[in-house]
Amino acid sequence: MEDKIEFKEFDENITSIFSPKSSYTFLVGAGVSMDKPSNVPSAIEIVRSLLELSAPPEEVANLLALDKLRFELVVEKIKIEIDEDLRFLDYLELITEPNLIHYFLANSIIRGNYVITTNFDYLIEHALMRTLEKKWHEDIIPIITKEDFIFYQEPKRLIDNNKYSIYKIHGSKRNIVTNKDTSDSLITTISALGKEREEGETFAIEPYKKPAIYNLMKQRTLVVMGYSGNDDFDIGPTLKELPFLRRIIWVEHSTQHKLEIKKLKSYKNSKKDLPYIEKFLMDISSTEEIDAILIKTHTGNFIETVLWPIFLPHVSISELNLFSSEMHIPLFSEWIKPLYENINLIQKYKLATQLFYFLKQLESTKRCSENSLALANEINDLPAKSYFLNFIGLINQISGNYNKAITHYKEALQIDENLNDFASKAAALNNIGGIYLTWGNYDEALDNYNKALEIAKEIGDFLGKVINLNNIGRVHEIRGDLNQALEKYKESLKIVQEIGDLSQKAAILNNIGMIHSTKQEYEPALEQFTEALKIAELLGDLYGKIILENNIGRIYHETGKFDDALNQYNKTVSIAEQLGDLSKKAGCLNNIGSLYLARGNLDSALEKYQEALHLEERLGDPLMKVIYLNNIGTIYNTQAKYDLAAESYVEALSIAENLGDLSKKAMLITKIGAINMIQGDHWAALDKYEEAILIFGELEEFSNKAASFSNIGKIYEKIENYSKALKAYQEAFQIDDDTEDLMGKASDLYNIGRTYELLNEYRKSIISFEDSLVIFTQLEQNQYAEVIKQNINNLRKKMKSF
Repeated sequence: MEDKIEFKEFDENITSIFSPKSSYTFLVGAGVSMDKPSNVPSAIEIVRSLLELSAPPEEVANLLALDKLRFELVVEKIKIEIDEDLRFLDYLELITEPNLIHYFLANSIIRGNYVITTNFDYLIEHALMRTLEKKWHEDIIPIITKEDFIFYQEPKRLIDNNKYSIYKIHGSKRNIVTNKDTSDSLITTISALGKEREEGETFAIEPYKKPAIYNLMKQRTLVVMGYSGNDDFDIGPTLKELPFLRRIIWVEHSTQHKLEIKKLKSYKNSKKDLPYIEKFLMDISSTEEIDAILIKTHTGNFIETVLWPIFLPHVSISELNLFSSEMHIPLFSEWIKPLYENINLIQKYKLATQLFYFLKQLESTKRCSENSLALANEINDLPAKSYFLNFIGLINQISGNYNKAITHYKEALQIDENLNDFASKAAALNNIGGIYLTWGNYDEALDNYNKALEIAKEIGDFLGKVINLNNIGRVHEIRGDLNQALEKYKESLKIVQEIGDLSQKAAILNNIGMIHSTKQEYEPALEQFTEALKIAELLGDLYGKIILENNIGRIYHETGKFDDALNQYNKTVSIAEQLGDLSKKAGCLNNIGSLYLARGNLDSALEKYQEALHLEERLGDPLMKVIYLNNIGTIYNTQAKYDLAAESYVEALSIAENLGDLSKKAMLITKIGAINMIQGDHWAALDKYEEAILIFGELEEFSNKAASFSNIGKIYEKIENYSKALKAYQEAFQIDDDTEDLMGKASDLYNIGRTYELLNEYRKSIISFEDSLVIFTQLEQNQYAEVIKQNINNLRKKMKSF
């Protein structure tokens, strides 16, 4: 019988859900500020009003129709393209009257509960200031900036010190308690989101905020209010991925005052056709065994008639004077008109293009860019023409149309040169360099990166110098010119030390450490990684910590300090859990698995690989699934459990085929072929290796192609078809000779010599063995050389006996 997961009507008393003795954290969104007397417009109302004034008229409906268009994303792009100061948020300064929900939250904070908000308004702070005596106002602590989140990451300590905190995870333009300008929090929050985001993730909580989020929710009941049914709010992934909640209660707003309570049963099945909120709660409940309760009701009425009497029985609502003020506040759509009614059409196209591009709407991005380019040509706006040529180039680059991409980049570059726009010229050169790097044309890539570097030097763009020096270093690193790469990385390190950019410094120290590690200079590598780790800890950069702790673990692994390596890798698992990043956790577990594999502890290695795969199956990243399935197959293969190994490889192969990843497809085909060969299914093995050879040839992966020919030779040897075996070995030799793979050539000549011996062509066999012996001796592979010398002596004895 198939398991089912469903919501059951909750027939217990409401007080059994909301016990005043429990510890609560309230997570509140825009919906809590819409009730009277606050009347803050909804996020979609604000977005609509902004787009109607700042996007091309014909694109407004297209943008509003996008499922993943979120308020925060629109704010981010308006800041970049339209209004650096985000003046429309000043509208929220006009709204100073808290509603009943704000007062409830303020009183909850005073009584030791935690409140997190994604709102930009100041109404919870206003409610706190109206509830507390003025002498206590200085104890109200809005947590807004990066420094705040790092310094105040332990909310219990604030409570113990009689402070009243509110955590504003999307930042705020101002701290209205201290009157401090905190606009930079919006810059940090909105702009630092390029990394670690998937399609449509408007916000991914920045790593430095996650320790505070963890402490705000660990072993507490989370009550979510003010989010609509289609909100993809940024804290969602964190809630899904960390096993730290005791219970989650979601209050879904309804226009009806009827109270409907459902409790989720915590076992799994399909979530098809369920509303967003129910899917979300099911994900949390089924993965971490957290109680999940959905309450559908009118939020304001629910606070007034249910929660207020439970939590605040001695506080009179009538004394709040909620509607005493009759301030007239203009509609948001009217208030912002003077700010944005004169935006030119080119700016509007830039905004729309940015929004479509971010949401991976490539056809719409292309349409917008091409329309904008036509307009720029019509009005002879050359800077705009360069801007949109770069965008069209980017779309072509993403689509794999590199020739078209580079044509557009070069056209943009010509315009930038004519305009003497050095910054744009440097950006175009970087784009062109990136194409050449993709093509493997490293000389051209270096030429463009060096030109961009010279411009950065001329205009005093220190960050541009750092970026280009790193790009140049990366090219040298790929080419194996490690000393030159190291020189460039050190040059960029000197600059970041001068400008005091700690984040860049940590990244460059890591690059330098990687070079030393590749050169097997483990002590200096460890020094660089350790110094970078100290910076990451100082900055609260948990992602940086994972990378660096992992790299330190690899150094210990390489130097045989397995216990130290295991300790480092376990640290990365803990950090990944704190970040709420299941994908990173899976990668860390995979590293532990590889460590166990190196130590010969196959069962523990398999357990870690399977745990990593289980996590990745929840996340749905097919490429990582291929990697973990391959690793599991390797363990089964080593244990001689060939059917299980083949099962893992076949599943991974199916995914690789769907992804169109030819390299991994060919690799997995050869592994299945190897199992076929071990199990005696020689014809199936031949089919696999021949299929792989075609793919390796297409990809120009010559080493793998040669290895596949060599395996075909072995199969023909087993079935005693020595002439075909010889031909396959000769094909392998020809490839290894062309690519100057000495070890491959030596092995191929040895195989050819053995095959001639099996064909009783002893003179040819001796010649091949002697050629192989020369190379093995040159490579100081003495163990092979001794075997070949013995083979030659045996053959000469055979020839004498004839």
